[in-house]
Amino acid sequence: MRHEAHHFLPSLGYRDAVGSHTLQTHRALAAAGVKGAIWAEEVHGHLARAAHPPDRYPRLRSARRGTNVLVYQASTGSRGMAKMVAARPEPKVVYYHNITPARFFEHYAPVAALNLEEGRRELETMAATGQVFMANSEYSALDLKDLGVGDVTVMPPYLPPTVDAAPNPTHAEWLRRSKRGTDILAVGRIVPNKGHFHLLRMFAAYRAAVDPGARLFLVGSWGPDPYMRALLALRDRLGREGVAFCGSVTEATLAAHYQVADVYVSLSEHEGFGLPLVEAMRQGRPVVAYSGGGAVAETMGGAGLLVGTLDPATVAETVARVAADDGLRSRVLAAQARRLTVLDSVPRDELVVAAVRRAAGA
Repeated sequence: MRHEAHHFLPSLGYRDAVGSHTLQTHRALAAAGVKGAIWAEEVHGHLARAAHPPDRYPRLRSARRGTNVLVYQASTGSRGMAKMVAARPEPKVVYYHNITPARFFEHYAPVAALNLEEGRRELETMAATGQVFMANSEYSALDLKDLGVGDVTVMPPYLPPTVDAAPNPTHAEWLRRSKRGTDILAVGRIVPNKGHFHLLRMFAAYRAAVDPGARLFLVGSWGPDPYMRALLALRDRLGREGVAFCGSVTEATLAAHYQVADVYVSLSEHEGFGLPLVEAMRQGRPVVAYSGGGAVAETMGGAGLLVGTLDPATVAETVARVAADDGLRSRVLAAQARRLTVLDSVPRDELVVAAVRRAAGA
């Protein structure tokens, strides 16, 4: 194929969902003989050589010829890059990762909320100027269809590198030695749409009614300061005992948490596709998740234990069931293994290459 495919995204993060998907999309196209580069406004230091500032793209000889295909990864607002891409004459592939509704951030991080609102406006522009559209879930595809896009290919994202480090033996031993009851784990950024208030209330109900020796480990980088202060204040009101905000940890430490945890719980209120759920299934932890959190139920595909409410007592009861019933736990894990087989069987490379070829011929 004589066309090059150039990838654009506001931020290329290290080991995050959008960054990993972009890198693997680039890899798949390169393996198919399609040249190109990655262009991002912000680039994590570990990936400094993997991307370039987008304002340099127009200087490329191929860009001046107008023979390229532009692949835009839509997930948040940009600082003008999306408008630049939309205005270019090249055909475009838009992959939509979903954009978190700004309402979750308005109270805690107004600037972040404005960025998300800008992302929605930019998505409208991309919907009007793109040729080929892909989305990470049927749930996300509905956003594009609401903007008038008729044909959307749904392809679950490339999965970030799974936790493959050996568990930190010192940390794993400490977790086991100090364990007095059920260990509940939640992994992901501590941000307003992820439902941490609900997790804390559920955990308080669990310790009060089921297991006073239970622990809740919240692993993930801290979010906006006002949100963290509100969470810590709620923790203090409900009881500090057993709750651990672990922050960002090494892979080996995270592997230790997965190894020792009894149940993985997600009460997120918005997911375009629940990659942390996939990671938990890969690590062999039974998942309890709120089914109303966007594409959570779609991600699980009938696996795990889904709850249709955020009522603390109801969720706590569900966690207690899977923690205590070995037969139920075995059935849940078997269903999760089947779901992973389905997710792994998606021909992502072929779909990406086909999308670029369609755009090139548009």
